[in-house]
Amino acid sequence: MRKIFLHIIVSLDGYIEGPNGELDWQFIDEEWEEYIHSMLGSIDGMLFGRKAYNSVSGYWPGAPDNPAAAADPSKPQRHIEAAHMMNALPKYVVSTTLKSTDWNNSHIIRDNIVEEIKKLKMQPGKDLAVFAGAGLTASLMEHDLIDEYRLVINPALSGDGKPLFNGSNSQKNLELLDMKQFASGAVMLRYANTVNK
Repeated sequence: MRKIFLHIIVSLDGYIEGPNGELDWQFIDEEWEEYIHSMLGSIDGMLFGRKAYNSVSGYWPGAPDNPAAAADPSKPQRHIEAAHMMNALPKYVVSTTLKSTDWNNSHIIRDNIVEEIKKLKMQPGKDLAVFAGAGLTASLMEHDLIDEYRLVINPALSGDGKPLFNGSNSQKNLELLDMKQFASGAVMLRYANTVNK
């Protein structure tokens, strides 16, 4: 059975975006691009909430033709390779309102969400990454569908906005598996959900 891990960037004070959806406190550099490239190569699919999906689906299809968006535009190869992986990997968007998708290899999970995600976990292959907002995260947590939490803590205080763990009233005991420090000052903390070990 493959694992599902949450991978999300969060400010030091626990927010995933500012009050108006701002993400300007998130860092991007060549080291980050290398890390993302490696992480994308380790998975067989991605899970999104509707809002997160809409946010990234407007960017990644055209990203291979936009080398200027790379951390270092003079060395865009990692950015372009990551874009190709994002576009090729299966994408599962959890939404009861989204009617259709244009992004390559995208699938809508509309009904029996918990059971459908459990079916994805039972399939052979590499792990699945959750790139989601607070709503889907809370729902997956409630049903213990997240096996690992990979939180990338950015060295910034958002001050206000959307908290990552908002409305989750279930206690979780986690075990630290690994950590990675970036030169930017960001730290990736990788925790296991002890219920699923």
